[in-house]
Parts: sequence; structure tokens; C-alpha cells
Amino acid sequence: MPIALFDLDHTLLDGDTNNLWISYLVEQGHASADTMERQEAFMVQYGLQMLDIDEYLRFHLAILSVRSLDAWDPIRARFLQDIIMPRLSPDGLSVLEAHRRDGHRMAVVTATHSFLSGAIGDAIGVEVIAPVVEIEDGRVTGRILGLPAFREKKIARVEAWLGEALRDVPEGQSYFYSDSANDLPLLEAVGNPVAVNADDKLAQVALQRGWPQLSWHAMAPTVAL
Repeated sequence: MPIALFDLDHTLLDGDTNNLWISYLVEQGHASADTMERQEAFMVQYGLQMLDIDEYLRFHLAILSVRSLDAWDPIRARFLQDIIMPRLSPDGLSVLEAHRRDGHRMAVVTATHSFLSGAIGDAIGVEVIAPVVEIEDGRVTGRILGLPAFREKKIARVEAWLGEALRDVPEGQSYFYSDSANDLPLLEAVGNPVAVNADDKLAQVALQRGWPQLSWHAMAPTVAL
């Protein structure tokens, strides 16, 4: 069966889920102002392809661990409604639906932890391959289960989900859409790599290799009533 894989941030979503989440928490008084400064520092490292994903996930999970999931659920629900849903790309969702109509197996493959990315996947009806948040007694422990879905580890996570090596998927029957040079390992592993809203490095690689380049953006965010 053909497979279609989608990155989340700056691909299906106009923006970065974690940036938007931290900004929302600070704005709503759920996190201190310096939390955004730490997030921005991590994003500089990400842009340089130097992010320590384990350290980054510990930072995000420490925020979640201060209260129960029951307490976080309404905060996340409002965040999804007010911030995330208006930023989903109509172009990206249209391509996703085209793959669905063609009977392709689909997944969002993202380094954004499962507490956030899983809820987005549920909203758009797509499986999510992401760092899995460990939960005990209704609270986040601060750890993830298994490998994070980041850089070359995305390949291992996709192959575990798929149940076979990507090289065994028939030629031309695997797709991956992404914006980031951090995703070059998985882009190089599929038969149909597609650069979407590409960063400078990925745009250069895509140009050199003749990969398709697309621009997907969301409609202007609206205020939910």
C-alpha cells in the first residue's frame, strides 16, 4: 500500500506547535515569561540543525509535569480551538485528503510530543508518529517512551509503524512532505520527497535534486466565539 507522510510544523501547520503552545501558556498565565526565551533559544539550535532533542523534550515535559492531565485537558482543548485549527493549511489538508481518497496509508511524523501532536492528529483524522509522552497516575513523568521522531530517528519510527523497511516499499509509492533540512534523512528515504515552505538549506537541496517545492499557508487566523 502506498504511504503518505507529513511533517507538522510549517508544513500542515502555519507555524510551530511548540512555539505557539509556549506563547499561549505565557499569555494565559500558565507559564512564566522566561519560558518563551528558553523556547526561542532552542529554536535557534533547531534552525542550525544542532538541536539536542532529548534536552528539548525534557524542557517541554517538565512544563506538563506540574499539573495533572485532567487539569491540562481543557487548556489544550482551548489552545487547539483558538490557535491551532485556524492555522492548519487548506492546501496541505487538501493534499492529505487526496492521499486519503487514493487509499494511501497516512501519518503525521513530528518531533512535537504526543500530548500536543496526538490531539492535532485526532482533529484531522490522521495517525501520528511522535515522541510518546510517558504517563503515570494521570500525570506526565517527564520522560518519553522509545525513540523521539526526530532527524534520522524518524526513519526508525516510520519503519516500526509500517512494519517494513522503507526501501521495501515499491518504488514511487512513498511520499514525505516537509519544510525542514532536519528532515533530510527521511526525505532521502522515500520515493517521492516534497519540500513544503522549505527552509533555505532544504530549498537548495530540493533545487539541486529536482524535488518538487510547494508553498502551503493557512488562512488568516480567526477568533473563536
